[in-house]
Amino acid sequence: MDTNSHLSAAWPTGAPTWNLAVIISTFVITYYSITSVQAYWRLRHFKGPTLAAWSNLWYVRAVVSGKAHLYMADACRRYGPIVRVGPNTLITCDEELFRKINSVRSGYQKADYYKAFRFDAERENILSETNNDRHLNMRKKVTAGYSGKENPNLEPDMDSVLWSTIILLKSYASKGADLKPLDFARTMQFFTLDVITSIALGQPFGFVTNDKDMYGYIGTMTANFPAMNFMAAVPILSRLMRNHWFQRATLPTVKDKIGMGKIKAVSRDLIAHRFGPKKITREDMTQSFVRHGLTEGEIADESLLQILAGSDTTATILRTGFIYIVSNPRIYNRLQSECDSTDVPLNEIISSARALELPYLTACIKETLRYHPAASGLNPRTVPPRGDVYNDQFLPPGTVIGVSSWALHRLNTSAYGPDAHVFRPERWLEASPTQLAAMEKAHELVFGYGQYRCLGERIARIELHKTFFELIRRFDFGFLDVMRGENVVGGGEGYGLMDFNINYGIFLQRGLWLRIEERISPQS
Repeated sequence: MDTNSHLSAAWPTGAPTWNLAVIISTFVITYYSITSVQAYWRLRHFKGPTLAAWSNLWYVRAVVSGKAHLYMADACRRYGPIVRVGPNTLITCDEELFRKINSVRSGYQKADYYKAFRFDAERENILSETNNDRHLNMRKKVTAGYSGKENPNLEPDMDSVLWSTIILLKSYASKGADLKPLDFARTMQFFTLDVITSIALGQPFGFVTNDKDMYGYIGTMTANFPAMNFMAAVPILSRLMRNHWFQRATLPTVKDKIGMGKIKAVSRDLIAHRFGPKKITREDMTQSFVRHGLTEGEIADESLLQILAGSDTTATILRTGFIYIVSNPRIYNRLQSECDSTDVPLNEIISSARALELPYLTACIKETLRYHPAASGLNPRTVPPRGDVYNDQFLPPGTVIGVSSWALHRLNTSAYGPDAHVFRPERWLEASPTQLAAMEKAHELVFGYGQYRCLGERIARIELHKTFFELIRRFDFGFLDVMRGENVVGGGEGYGLMDFNINYGIFLQRGLWLRIEERISPQS
């Protein structure tokens, strides 16, 4: 009998095709069942939503809702400081565990999720790089530029943009029945975008002076970020986003007329002038990066990261800070009185050193940073190959663990007291030395920790102190409609003042409509 006869005997020509379908289906179901049980068993000792133990659907639903920070905070409230939110994913709101997984020698590293955030398919940037050694080397090259030591123009550049913003706000000042509504959310993003481009690249991009979304950047990012976040959250789509060829085909390019691609083109043109025989030298962040050996492409990536992450997070704190301050007369009046009591002339911008000396201003900023953490993504890390043990619980190798910033700060009663869920700046001035030490220790985590601590923290604190001070002392602010907005994010905890306020790792916000009037300052 030949080979074909043997095959015919083993699988008759007339056999029903559904037999093959049954075999394949049985194999798939068996494989899925075994792998699901294995995945469930690895983290069975961690509590969490039932669905999350068997599927990523719970996690994906939280992410795509735009309210992941609330889902995760609620999970921590229900199940404890370490919660299972996916077959291989945990979140924590435990301070010490957060410090441990982000410390330099912990062995934890960024999860593969970050690889989806390359700006160039050919190389990693400081956000997308997951290898600890390479990431640390990148940080060393850019630290001096962020610290201000090699950027003497940091405050003058920031002051110049702040002056332009004050002029813009004066053009929106209402008088009597002459109402000039201001979308404060939009204006603050214009401001922070011009600040970061000015101190990083040597000139602002003109958002404030033109009172316009330059190159359609904000509009395109607002439209595209939800889809980007969804793809990064779904495992199979996340793997696709990390694919080199997929990134080459889909990432924004310098040929684009609007959006991130156009911003990339403008940035690269400015950076190119720092290289070559006719290079321009200016003491700023870009020059610091050049001095420490970054290539043109690496500096362009770093600039895009600054624009994307640095501007949005600072704008979020300015917007939400004004909501909490202006909506509470006790806080608003006290802060305005402190600003009025200074000896800073109206023809000057306050220095950062002087602003940092104002206790109630500092308390308001600290309270805003903790009450509404601007970077409220999960920031996932991967447990090292050896595994880890925390509070007698074993964390298997390869497990992904993120953080609930909302629970870590807004719901942290052990650090901030029983009224942690309330916006109350006075807690920073009334606390006992022991309580204040606990609050400060927790608060330092707002900007991350260890090898992943935010490089732009110093710049952000300077920017926040100067801006809150100058705007509060020069203008009176009032909400046009406190019931405005159908998208009330946060369970009705004071967010309905904005038309649009969702979280995709960073907050996308617009429609904070204010009436502003120029003040007659005591110094006038």
